Amino acid sequence: MYKKLLTVLSMVLLTSSLAFAQTGALEGQVTDAETGETLVGANVIITELTRGTPSDVNGNYRITNIPEGTYTVTVTYVGFQDFEETVEINAGQTTVLDIALAAGAVGLDELVVSGYAVQTKRELTGSISSISASELEDVSLQSTEGLLQGRAAGVNVTTTSGNPGGAFRVNIRGNGSVNAATQPLYIIDGVQISFSQQSSQASTSALNALNPSDIESIEVLKDAASAAIYGAQAAAGVVIITTKGGRRGATSVTARAETGVRTLARNVDYITSDQYVRYLAEGGALNDRTNGIDQVVDSDISAYETAEKNFLLGFFGEDPDRPGELANTDWQDFIFADGVTQKYSVSASGGDEATTFYLSGGYEDTEGTAFNSDFTRLNLRTNIDHSITDRFRTSLRANLSRSTQTGVCQDGNFINCPPSQAMFEAPMSFPYLANGDYNPQTRFGLANNPAVQKNEVDRVNEVIQIITNLNLTYRANDWLTFNGLVGVDYRNTQDEQYRSAIASAATGGFVFFANRNVKNFNTNVVANMRQTFDGVHNLSGLVGTEYRRDYSESYLVQGDGLPGPFFNTLGVTATPTTATGASTEWRLGSYFANAKYNYDEKYYLAVVARYDGHSRFGNETRWGFFPSVSGAWRISEEDFLDIDALDELKLRAGYGTTGNSAIGNFAARGLFSAAGSYQGATGLRPAQLANANLGWEEAREINVGLDYELFEGRISGSIDAYQKDNSELLFNRPLPGDSGYGSITENIGKVRNTGLEFEINTVNVSSGDFIWSSRFNVAFTDNEILELPNGDPIGEDNSLTSLIEGQPIGQIKAIRWAGVNPADGRPMWYDGDGELTFTPTFADDAVNYKDGVANTVGGFGNTISFKGLTLDAFFQYSFGQWAFSQTDYYFTRSPDFLMQLNEEVLDRWKQPGDVTYYPRAMNIGGQDYAGTSNYRTTFSTQGIYNTGYIRLKNVSLSYNLPDRVTQQLGLANVRLFASGVNLLTWTAWPWYDPEVAGNINDIYNNSTAASYPTERQVNAGIEIQF
Repeated sequence: MYKKLLTVLSMVLLTSSLAFAQTGALEGQVTDAETGETLVGANVIITELTRGTPSDVNGNYRITNIPEGTYTVTVTYVGFQDFEETVEINAGQTTVLDIALAAGAVGLDELVVSGYAVQTKRELTGSISSISASELEDVSLQSTEGLLQGRAAGVNVTTTSGNPGGAFRVNIRGNGSVNAATQPLYIIDGVQISFSQQSSQASTSALNALNPSDIESIEVLKDAASAAIYGAQAAAGVVIITTKGGRRGATSVTARAETGVRTLARNVDYITSDQYVRYLAEGGALNDRTNGIDQVVDSDISAYETAEKNFLLGFFGEDPDRPGELANTDWQDFIFADGVTQKYSVSASGGDEATTFYLSGGYEDTEGTAFNSDFTRLNLRTNIDHSITDRFRTSLRANLSRSTQTGVCQDGNFINCPPSQAMFEAPMSFPYLANGDYNPQTRFGLANNPAVQKNEVDRVNEVIQIITNLNLTYRANDWLTFNGLVGVDYRNTQDEQYRSAIASAATGGFVFFANRNVKNFNTNVVANMRQTFDGVHNLSGLVGTEYRRDYSESYLVQGDGLPGPFFNTLGVTATPTTATGASTEWRLGSYFANAKYNYDEKYYLAVVARYDGHSRFGNETRWGFFPSVSGAWRISEEDFLDIDALDELKLRAGYGTTGNSAIGNFAARGLFSAAGSYQGATGLRPAQLANANLGWEEAREINVGLDYELFEGRISGSIDAYQKDNSELLFNRPLPGDSGYGSITENIGKVRNTGLEFEINTVNVSSGDFIWSSRFNVAFTDNEILELPNGDPIGEDNSLTSLIEGQPIGQIKAIRWAGVNPADGRPMWYDGDGELTFTPTFADDAVNYKDGVANTVGGFGNTISFKGLTLDAFFQYSFGQWAFSQTDYYFTRSPDFLMQLNEEVLDRWKQPGDVTYYPRAMNIGGQDYAGTSNYRTTFSTQGIYNTGYIRLKNVSLSYNLPDRVTQQLGLANVRLFASGVNLLTWTAWPWYDPEVAGNINDIYNNSTAASYPTERQVNAGIEIQF
């Protein structure tokens, strides 16, 4: 790709003289429309070329070397409304454009996409967070969800896996359900995205099909007033993604190349083999009741060290490079290595009065840090808008992508997954023998030797996805338009897995193949109207109908017995062992309306109503009604509030109802399942009791907000407070045993989320070529279970999944840790009465301790620009969440399983009087001293860690070459950039990554199990515009 770019650049240089002959210039003066004073430092930009210049001390500006054509000129200046005008540039001529900027609140005319329509920020009565393309320009991530992290108040984003292309859990304003999904509705250019039938082999996301470089904006509809227009799918919020469109004017081509390195964000510190021997020797000496040893003395334990070393040599074998010695393998170094990222993209944008277009193509090849965990993606996008006549306009949005993820299993507490193997394999183990063969004596044998998993197991997940829509708009008159949309989200996922006979001796090697298809279709017809009466009465609204069908199917086959290492297809397997398939679908029909009124752009009222019918629910409750009402008062427009520093002050309030339909497709129906056979015929038995009254989970929310702008737009932001009650939650009610059923699903629960959100943006300095701006957002959330079936706790004795009225979802129940007894090194706990005990029981002594609710989340950043240089730093943070690290706690804190031992064991008790965090050394094989034998198995607060963190999420530095240089090259613009992701993390969490999420619908959010750790990225690249 670099060679191609150099070739193009050389051709451009050779033809630069021709380019100069076909260019013109633009010049003029920028002034204050009210006073006529000149404005210094106004940014004048030619949108299509992304080129511009600030006005000088006299308000003058001049841009040269502009290719002949029609362009959009945009002018921005702090404290003034944005200016936009189309100009014609002729070859060899200078076009003069003088610009008079009107003072005002700069952000009020910014367009926001929400609910089948586009409106200005001035009109908003609900709570919506917007993220623009400029904020995401140099953020190098594979998934769209990751772009939201820390950038929208009240939106908590946590990774479920750090592997390239891994999924994220997105939670908007708290957990609102227990048994239904809590994932928001995603809409890309009007197409509602399906998350059904994703790969079973790796953490992945349906949004991976979208190239982040193609995104124009992301809107998050957070409250019921803004989301109710989407009815039964909006209880968890709505995320609307709009891709870039074309602009009228000369065709602009942008080529971008980027490369970088990915490394582990942090390592876990484990002890060495020699330290392991010493630990076991101490444990053996202290626990041997016949020797009278009650403290660690070197002379007393030397014999034990010899014995333990010989034991380990017998168990793991000798170091192949040092006969007679134990190996000291750094398994993290073997499993994780630096990965290289390469990204290339090209886009073209332009058009005329009738047609505009945006075309793009991109390719990414990213190596993960865990062996073989790679991600590739090829994207092609076509966005075309065309005016057929003065009344008819059509648009096409099409995105085609092919992505692959490779490698062995990447997440989970499994002995064949690299992240867990980095914890499971002790340093005494090693991958290869002296002759290069695989070591058969690794902790879990030959098949699970990490080297075998690396070389003898292949997994490939290939996803082909098409997201497209066709839109037709008819303008009946100046105030009424009709819009029709057909959207398709098609996704084919193929999972392939190969294991050689070495990796799966029992089967003789096998090949597994799964094919999954999702055919997701939505269409709607909407009538939009907007009319003004007497100059002050502004009425607008829409009415529409929508239909959605989501069909998915899957086919899985497996064959065992491969004839040799060079044969890895299903056709050569000896025995077919699995052949199965399934298909399912759901349908949704809707009617909706939205009416808005404002008086003189001062008082606003909006009413929304949606009526949904869903195939998932019972006959008696299939249709649901979801209304909302909201209003706003622009207090700053009142005569009594005449404050020079105050540009905008708007009070908002709204109340509405949304629904959650994310349950099983047949949850309301009576089901039968196969139950053996009789005389050659398959038997059937009842498996699920029908419930014709099973209905929606509903979210009723009240939101009060305040939008503000001060000092001519230098300070702006919003404050929101909300209370959201999710009721009619789905639970399984137990039934009497003689009913023939264990339970029935009913609507019998309630959860409340309350919160406060705050956003602020400031322009700290704007002086000529130097601009420094800041942004900050924070959200405080509280979660509480209000009602459960019959008021009885569910799983009251469960440590991590208990549900109790008055407590949050994700409550952790544990025995309280009391420390180490200084006298003899035994671990101590508190019993239920607060008294010290050495032998606690969970049933009697566990208490409600912490929870998995991150109650304070947000982000902050600064952007500094001077001439062509721009530096941006963005931090993301999360506080209040606690979690249990299952794998680390159970397997790396005692030697019971002969796995890694965390370095915390070095701070252990050794003699009477020691005050330590870790008890006396322990031994293996049931030889523990009675006072320490329950240390690992007791679930206590010692293993619950604070996952709060502050992370330097993204840093970017870019430089636009001066116009005089690009003019000599015959180019519109050249930008050099470098960026870093996840560079630094400050946290008390001692393991790989403080971000905790088991999966995208993990409601408890309070435990981890050897997930692929977060990766640090450092990238650099070049962007050239022609």
